[in-house]
Amino acid sequence: MSSEDFDAVGSIDIGPGTIDPRDFQQRASSVELDHYVAVLLLEATSEATDHEPLYEESFVLLTAESEDEAAEKAKEIGKQQETSYQNENHETVTWKLKQIVEVKPLEDATFDDGSELYSRFFRNYDAYRSVEPLTEEDA
Repeated sequence: MSSEDFDAVGSIDIGPGTIDPRDFQQRASSVELDHYVAVLLLEATSEATDHEPLYEESFVLLTAESEDEAAEKAKEIGKQQETSYQNENHETVTWKLKQIVEVKPLEDATFDDGSELYSRFFRNYDAYRSVEPLTEEDA
């Protein structure tokens, strides 16, 4: 074997070109991405005269370099969820992003059974109960 053969270690001769296995390795990122959770609030409106607003609270997992980047991604995802369609009564229903409620880093990004994805603190339980579905204990 000549010294030229050793210079080509790590590549495979396939004729007119070569394949370098390093091209298929996952590139080590110089910036580590963190996990975030975003709370999005969407609102459905309708042209129906008896329409009552319907809201959806959506918890979205994000990876980003910073909280600012995560907030931008949350906004993009919320905008992607916007849609309009005709319901069974031929009335237009429109879903729009109403608000990005919160974007915060995940404390535990192991994603094991029981990992906490989102939490929030509040003081007014009566107000919370008025907007949240009732549990069996409350029924």
